[in-house]
Amino acid sequence: MKPVWRKHLIICLVLGLLAIPIYFLDQAFLGPSGGNWITLDFRGLIFWTYITLVAIHVTLSSIAVLLFPKSGALRIHFGSMVLSVILLITGVAAYGKLRRLAISNDYQALMVSRRPLMNVIELKEWSYFPDESHPTDIRVSVVVHQTGRFAGNVTGEQTDPSGSSTTIFESTNGPESQREVRGGEAFTYVFPLKVLTAGRADNVRITLYLFKAPSGPAAGDITKVFMNSPQQDDDGEFFYGVLPAPSQPVK
Repeated sequence: MKPVWRKHLIICLVLGLLAIPIYFLDQAFLGPSGGNWITLDFRGLIFWTYITLVAIHVTLSSIAVLLFPKSGALRIHFGSMVLSVILLITGVAAYGKLRRLAISNDYQALMVSRRPLMNVIELKEWSYFPDESHPTDIRVSVVVHQTGRFAGNVTGEQTDPSGSSTTIFESTNGPESQREVRGGEAFTYVFPLKVLTAGRADNVRITLYLFKAPSGPAAGDITKVFMNSPQQDDDGEFFYGVLPAPSQPVK
């Protein structure tokens, strides 16, 4: 065996044996930490980074020894290590960029697929009953364009000049109030109210659901939130619509 290859193999063996103390250091310093709710565990971060770096370095240095045997093992390993670090950092950065691009593309595809569902639930009008001053329930006129299990809830808040909110009332609908609906059906749905604080609600939010399964959540469930000033139409989970002004209740 040529001296340069002997030195090369010895250096590679030393780098491989260094993985043992690095593993135990990794376990000692990056073990689980945190409180009762969140536990952070980064074990393996240092170890696998080192293993990846060594694998790149051994590959590059072996090729360099094969191509330039007269350059000397130490010089080759030093240059290979610098190049390995550069390649590792570049690879991690490229992977992160590709990962973010893939996530962005998946999100865009999701938003496009959800677009036809934007108006599956339509809120035509709503009103207080018997009146806005002392409401016992809120009644909404709804049209749904798909078959499913309909439900909803209502909250009313009062906002003071400082921006803090106080809940004035909330709906008390239970699971038994859900109803099966057909595509194209128009109906009136009643939300009994529980008054929590005396006052007038200036921020009412009506959330309507259309569940696809006979019970429980399932893929394809639709949730649409009607509020005063929605910031977006769809966030990938909920649809949003502008809440119209309340109409006068029918006597």
